[in-house]
Amino acid sequence: MFKNNSSKVLVVTILATLALLISLPRIDIKYETKYFNIDSYIGGYIINLPFTTKFVDFSDFKKGLDIEGGVKVVIRLDMAQIRSEDQQKSAESVRDILNRRINYLGVSETSTYISRSNNEYRIIVEIPGQKNLEAAIKSIGSTAQLKFKIVKPGLSWPITDPNLTINDVFVDSTITGKDLIGSDVSFESTNNQPVIQLKFSNDGREKFSSLVKQNVKKPIGIFLDDNLLQAPIVSEELANGLTTDPTITGVDLETAKNISSLIRAGALPVPIEIVQQSFIGATLGQESINKSLIAGFIGLFIIFIFLNITYKNLGFIASISLLIYVVFVLATFKLLNVVISLPGIAGFVFSIGVACDACILIFERIKEESRWGKPSAIAIMNGYDRAWSSIKDSNFSTLLASFILFQFGSGFVKGFALTLAIGIIFSLICCVYISRILVSTFIKEVKFK
Repeated sequence: MFKNNSSKVLVVTILATLALLISLPRIDIKYETKYFNIDSYIGGYIINLPFTTKFVDFSDFKKGLDIEGGVKVVIRLDMAQIRSEDQQKSAESVRDILNRRINYLGVSETSTYISRSNNEYRIIVEIPGQKNLEAAIKSIGSTAQLKFKIVKPGLSWPITDPNLTINDVFVDSTITGKDLIGSDVSFESTNNQPVIQLKFSNDGREKFSSLVKQNVKKPIGIFLDDNLLQAPIVSEELANGLTTDPTITGVDLETAKNISSLIRAGALPVPIEIVQQSFIGATLGQESINKSLIAGFIGLFIIFIFLNITYKNLGFIASISLLIYVVFVLATFKLLNVVISLPGIAGFVFSIGVACDACILIFERIKEESRWGKPSAIAIMNGYDRAWSSIKDSNFSTLLASFILFQFGSGFVKGFALTLAIGIIFSLICCVYISRILVSTFIKEVKFK
């Protein structure tokens, strides 16, 4: 793609500069003289997307409960009336409901996970940044209600008045979640498209059949906690009468799974009991993060000294690669909205050691090649090429372990695994590929294949 090292270095410089601007917190710049004034800032940008009302927020990292403080609630699920084969699905449904409720509080980085011990299901809810414990408890503990609503009598469909809200358009019908016995995702036999299969009780099917006959070519809104999930249009075929359970079409697989899960939660309500609630302050977390950052910077500084003393010019190039690595990883944390917790910081610091280890493997191999009498340029090229197998095996095994931790872990374990995985990926990019570019740029005799 790029024919010479100069263009590669230019691209790396541009990307590293952008990553630095993304990862920097807001730093105010104020300077006043007799002739001009500067009142600006750098970093912490909030970028409005063109032609939309959306924006990208780079102002700060997303902080976890142990750093920012917030609310932690432990909920016990009463599964006495739920069949054993349905208990896991019911727990997942309740978890999804709670996630939706908490997000309506304006919280987007909630950690909600299921814990099972001795056939007892519990849901642990952690809401970083939430200051109002009572509001959180009230929202979590309210009873879920599934409703089927119809277009208000007298309104024509489609609606042409843009000022009407959803509550102005839909009104309650006689059908609720009590008339459902379940919901599943299936696929149409003709085109293999996903559909949501609603499973009504016998009385519910009769009531729903009567309802759709009165609303041909109009939508029936499916609401959970007064929030619209889906509004399928009643077809003429459906209005002829229900012989089987109706389906909701026109959704992708992920949407079908989510809506089916939420409908199932409304149809199979699980009694919940809040067994623990607490408000966690941010003071201890802020002290811990400050100590972690200081330790990380001290460790990075010691690594730079070691590399420069031991490997001279190559060590200096490795130090530049590590700095690029750090800003790339921090920028990725902001771009992906990674929630930063203390275990997450530990994963990031650990990945710095992994990146340094990759550099040391390469340089020690270069030393071996030099001791065997190879010219300097050949030794450097062989060092990079022949150390790759060791770097690849060690990094990919650690990457696999982090994926396993993320898949089967929960809470802070996932935070550690995610930051570690991101760090390992960028360590391979920066300490192997980018450092090769810098070496071949500053050491003219080296010509990598």
